[in-house]
Amino acid sequence: MSSPLVIAHRGASAYRPENTLEAFELGLDQGADGIEFDLVTTKDEELIIRHENNLSGTTNVKDLSSFQALKRGGVNNQTADWFAEDFTLAEIKQLRAIERLPELRPGSAKYDGQFEIPTFKELLAKDFITDKLLVVELKSGSHLEQLSPSIGYLAAKDIRSTEPKCELIIESFDLEVLLDAKEQLEGFEASYLYALEDTTLSHVDLYYLAENFAGLTISLEMLFSEDWVGLCHEVGLEVWAYTARAEEAETSIDEYYERIIETGVDAIFADHPDLLRRVLADRG
Repeated sequence: MSSPLVIAHRGASAYRPENTLEAFELGLDQGADGIEFDLVTTKDEELIIRHENNLSGTTNVKDLSSFQALKRGGVNNQTADWFAEDFTLAEIKQLRAIERLPELRPGSAKYDGQFEIPTFKELLAKDFITDKLLVVELKSGSHLEQLSPSIGYLAAKDIRSTEPKCELIIESFDLEVLLDAKEQLEGFEASYLYALEDTTLSHVDLYYLAENFAGLTISLEMLFSEDWVGLCHEVGLEVWAYTARAEEAETSIDEYYERIIETGVDAIFADHPDLLRRVLADRG
């Protein structure tokens, strides 16, 4: 059994506010093979790196008086918030990242307010991603409803304009979004992962997915509930598992990671890439 890839989940998100350039660089410095991050769009159709399009949980927007008028109710029963699609990129650049779970991660919260909200293009231009894996998750949400081109088109445009020196993997929980991105990037070397949540094997057509994508990303709960790895590998699909969090270890951190590794997954998304890398190194 080969060792799984270590993917820094939104960067080294246990140590720096997630989805920032600083979290990404630290994650790679800690030995991750690659980084995972999320894209949403702005009012002027620029791609920024945020986990969701509502901004109050990961930025200091609620503390800035100049943006109070932009708070509104969300669609589909979303709680009132500030939404990326209501902000231009210039306005987004006035915000700063904050730790989403400060009580769980006080060390990361120490960096609140220090880091900008990065764009996709800014990350693609960074030297520290050279020869690394970039897992680009295209997010669904109300921000997509205001786009003229698709988010796949915008991502492809940024990728083609920067010609990054890294391996790109495009991911989405939305099948149509992922298929569109694949079409938009036709002719460009990239891989595609279809992300699943709260799904059983009986509800998935593995043969169809194997014809279209390189693999699946699944939750740890799914990973431990059925033989996803065995059946996916039979049809040529890789299995990437999310999210390993050392805080969830019930006994030792080593045992927590070992249980995931022993399933035979191809890659593990980890908030503590350094700890996972250490466990893999100790295994030889």
